[in-house]
Amino acid sequence: MTHNWNNSALENLALPSTQVTVTQESTFEDPTFNLPWYPWWVLEQIRKQPERLVRCLPDYTPDKDPTAAIHVVWNQIRTAGLTSGPRSIDDITDLLITQKLVNTENSYEAVLSAKDLVFCIIGLQTMLYQPYFDVSAPGGYRIFDEMGGYQGSTRLCLNQSPDSGTRSLPDFLLGFGMMLPPPHYCASDNDDDRQFFNQIKTITPDDVDAHILSRLCGLKIQWVDSLSCHLELDKHSSTLFIYRYPSFCVSSIQQHELSNTIEGQKSVLHSCGSDGNGTLPWAKKEDVTGLLREILLSYRVIFGQNRRSRTVFRKLRPFASIPRHGQDQSLGEFCGKKRFNCPLKLVEQEEYDLAIDFPHLQSRMAQLCGYASRKKPRSLRRLWQDRRDSPAWLAYWSALAFGLMGLLLVLVQTVFQILQYVDQVQSDTN
Repeated sequence: MTHNWNNSALENLALPSTQVTVTQESTFEDPTFNLPWYPWWVLEQIRKQPERLVRCLPDYTPDKDPTAAIHVVWNQIRTAGLTSGPRSIDDITDLLITQKLVNTENSYEAVLSAKDLVFCIIGLQTMLYQPYFDVSAPGGYRIFDEMGGYQGSTRLCLNQSPDSGTRSLPDFLLGFGMMLPPPHYCASDNDDDRQFFNQIKTITPDDVDAHILSRLCGLKIQWVDSLSCHLELDKHSSTLFIYRYPSFCVSSIQQHELSNTIEGQKSVLHSCGSDGNGTLPWAKKEDVTGLLREILLSYRVIFGQNRRSRTVFRKLRPFASIPRHGQDQSLGEFCGKKRFNCPLKLVEQEEYDLAIDFPHLQSRMAQLCGYASRKKPRSLRRLWQDRRDSPAWLAYWSALAFGLMGLLLVLVQTVFQILQYVDQVQSDTN
């Protein structure tokens, strides 16, 4: 990404506060900024973007603080995203131009910068993607490759043409990949993945816990900032991608549940769901809460419900090189503790029905379980640690124990026979 902000502007750049002034009569709250880590994260993302994105703001100069203008633009983009009916990047940009919140000066480049600014802020507000702007190839919409070249179901394409900005937000986001999967949907064309999806109906925490995945299957865990990449599995590099900001899921659910009672408490992420009127393979607005709950529950299945997996998590560094005020402390609650604090009710079970408990993540959980089931231990130590099939494990080690005892008895009997033979030979000699 490009880092060409003026240093003085960076020092002055503040973040959208929890209260943003829209008019003289009213204020608008963005409850996501109540999360301790979110302001730092947003600022870091803004710092990575090219300076041209804020040049379209009225009266912007490199040595002037653009905070107030960014506040208002952030707020208006959020408000536009929450409105009912079709919404697109071009529609939101036209709204900003009409309200004179961006200055295009009849310049094509300025209009492109305004559209890129809208695209950038939508990514930050939803955490579905991180924008990426290539200075050498301007035009179009690109997202940052968080998975190191792996193109899973959520990253089928990393860039779209400028014309895609006319499409509604769900249709536009689907152009990158299945960021908000509908229930009971398998986006993979791989035969093995589809077989796992159709055959694996239930899982237990022992099937996919972090100890099994990392110690026995050799999977590496890579933490990502985009929730759409959660539980993507790269089989070639043996890498499992896990979203590291679970409190954003909690906040989005709470905003959606309070949307009818508190003014301004609405989730932009939910507004990216489809209205359910078409045939678009995309989560509906009412499905988004279910998806977020499944993401939260998956932390418990993979880490929290198993003692050895909690130990594995404590040895990981999900926030390496990130300052403490940019870390989501709730990740440790979900993954590192047997008893965890969560404002939402999550029901832990010894066995999960994928179609009921993980309808939106059904394909990814089945793929992960199928991948783990095909990995067999290659040493006695790994075999001892592999307790995914408890009856088979008990039968194997019981048979091995009885076999060893039998061999020991035979060995002892043989030693006694040898001693008797030696004693008899000595007696005959005497």
